[in-house]
Amino acid sequence: MASEGPLNPGTLANDASFGSVAWSTPSNAASSNDSYAAATLSASTSQYLKATNFGFTLPAATVDGILVEVERKQTGAGITDSRVRIVKGGTIGSTDKASGSTWPASDAYASYGGAADLWGETWTSDDINAS
Repeated sequence: MASEGPLNPGTLANDASFGSVAWSTPSNAASSNDSYAAATLSASTSQYLKATNFGFTLPAATVDGILVEVERKQTGAGITDSRVRIVKGGTIGSTDKASGSTWPASDAYASYGGAADLWGETWTSDDINAS
């Protein structure tokens, strides 16, 4: 079994195709350095924080699954996932992996997908390597 990662995204952007609250400083989500992308929520939903351009170099292979890990925290109470979706070819997918669990008050990773989860898509190594 070949695998790739973890890698951080090279491009982060607010995507307004869903939700009502924009992410401030989305590029701060590029690494684990205590500089945060933030969305100020009060009875509303954030827009997508779209992460792409991971710089993968997966050799020609069969893709069996994709595991995504996101470091997250909340300052307040009651923040949960609304939508967690994968991006393929620049398009946000339709399979939702939102967990419904409350975000922690300190930095912690959440895992979505897995070794046998293709997020409702078919994948080639070229798809994975694309920006």
